[in-house]
Amino acid sequence: MIRDMLFLGLWGLVRDRSRIIEKLHDLGVLHLREEPVEYVSTEAAAELKLLRGKALGLLESLGWNKWSSIPRKALEEKRSVLSSPDEAIIDGIRDSLDSFSTRIIERTSLREELESRVNSIKGALRTVRHFDSFISENSGKGLEVTLWWVQRANIADLAARIRRMIKEHDPLGSDDKTPYHLNVSPGGERILAIAYPSEFRKEVSDILTSGECLPWMLPGEYETMPFQDAIPLMETALEDLPRRIEEIERNLVKTREEWGPKIGALYVLLDEKIEEILVETGSDTRGVIFRLSGWVPTDEKDRLETELRGEFRERILLRWRDPHPGEWSEVPTSLSNPEYFRPFELFLRLMPVNSYKGLDPTILIGIFFPFFGGCMIGDMGYGLVIGALGLGFRKKVGSPILNDVGAILLYIAAWSIFWGVAYGEAFGDLGHRLLHLEPLWLERSQVVIPVMIFTISLGFAHVLLGFIMGMIQGLRTGHRHLWLERLGNILIFMALLTGMILVKGWLPGQLFTVPVTLLVLGLALLLAGGGMGGLVEALGSVGNVLSYVRIAAIGLSSAILAMVANSFVDSMGVTFVGIFMAMTIHLLNFVLAIAGSSLHSARLQYVEFLGKFYSGGGTRYKPFSRRKPELWKKH
Repeated sequence: MIRDMLFLGLWGLVRDRSRIIEKLHDLGVLHLREEPVEYVSTEAAAELKLLRGKALGLLESLGWNKWSSIPRKALEEKRSVLSSPDEAIIDGIRDSLDSFSTRIIERTSLREELESRVNSIKGALRTVRHFDSFISENSGKGLEVTLWWVQRANIADLAARIRRMIKEHDPLGSDDKTPYHLNVSPGGERILAIAYPSEFRKEVSDILTSGECLPWMLPGEYETMPFQDAIPLMETALEDLPRRIEEIERNLVKTREEWGPKIGALYVLLDEKIEEILVETGSDTRGVIFRLSGWVPTDEKDRLETELRGEFRERILLRWRDPHPGEWSEVPTSLSNPEYFRPFELFLRLMPVNSYKGLDPTILIGIFFPFFGGCMIGDMGYGLVIGALGLGFRKKVGSPILNDVGAILLYIAAWSIFWGVAYGEAFGDLGHRLLHLEPLWLERSQVVIPVMIFTISLGFAHVLLGFIMGMIQGLRTGHRHLWLERLGNILIFMALLTGMILVKGWLPGQLFTVPVTLLVLGLALLLAGGGMGGLVEALGSVGNVLSYVRIAAIGLSSAILAMVANSFVDSMGVTFVGIFMAMTIHLLNFVLAIAGSSLHSARLQYVEFLGKFYSGGGTRYKPFSRRKPELWKKH
């Protein structure tokens, strides 16, 4: 249901303002009439925002995000330090964060540098080892070997030019003093190894450079070494560098586990203090008096008043009043439902916020959604699996959405088992085969018409309930056209129901005037409330009722597919292939059953039901409160 709200006007002394705002922050029930705007209002707020940004940057550098692990006790102990932050405290926090940031940057930079060296050495060794035999052979002949990146396919021409150059300078020398070897990697990189007398180093370099070749170098400190000397040193480095990287990583992990919660707590406290400063600077101040105003749930009034008066006594003035009809659009909407139905509030988060004077459909969704979903699945075996899945989601600590989804799955599982008993289904007809399971109501794969009649009856009741809720909504908000139109629809539906009962012969024929009277009166009210548009909507509502046949259709297809899965064992025997095919079809059917039942049951809630009365246009209740652990970091 939607909680009743009261408007609170609060007056206090400016000298108590910070403490009063802190107390309101602790109580966490006041929805401020004007939400604080995130702007730099004071020098202190600007400094705190910079510190908050540094703290968050450090947490991201450390890779820490375990917000729910921050000890609440530590927060409470340190919160008083930032209650009234002076320049010395801000300077101390800034210096500590800067010093810590410098150390982290040094370690991460060193780790990245070492990882880069490892990659460079691995790549160099991979290249050099490819030419290992070529280098050994030609180095043994006294030739110098160098490697080059080659962009064009003119290697033979370049080698010929080098040979002619050597011949010109050494006519009596060997004719072939420029052996070469070209390697093309899978990525298209072309590397040339060429050997020549060392005294022609400059001339060879000039020729290759003119041919758009680039010298290939060993990395870092190995650049000027001969290949034979560099390779053992690089191999030794590859054994040492990973150990150094692992040591740095262990150190960073230890730092993250030790300092992550502390810096996270600092971020939370800074964020809270900034929020308090924004509220403080946004308050209406006149001389030595300041004023705050907002909305408080009626059930929180006594607690808030007791806490404030117990600490500030006569130095604070509180004035309460009920909201005026003209304020209903700005009064925040807060839901309060029994524990069983609370997870179904998730459905309303996907819709515009309900108006303050609207009707909360959470309990009705909590009744009908799992009921329809379980009716579609209607299998005890699938219900047990869905229940196990729901328990798994419920164990996801720190994820409220998954907890809600898990609870909803458990309710669907319970109704699936219930309907499975009614239909006599457990993994299709497997329960009947192995356990001689019989339906308590009917076997839906064999008797289709009664199931279809039952689902249409469900639809009739569900849509009729939607119209009744719409009429109540119209009366509550004073919208005459709305409640007249909804009442007209109700009378038309009652006329149809009475007419069908008469046709069946369950009532005396003399009562034929009753449905006619209801129909005429309903049409009159419908036209008075909604005009021709209302008449069109009434015709559409009949189609809405018929759309509930999908409950029977989806359930029937699921039951048949489960039986098809079991038939693979009949045709192939108890073999690996037969069991594999049966399990595969069951898995597919299970996924389709969950997806189909959830999707179509949700559609019946949103379109056929909520569309009859749900009104948006409300304001979400956002109390000025300290955030929950899972919401501590802003996204």
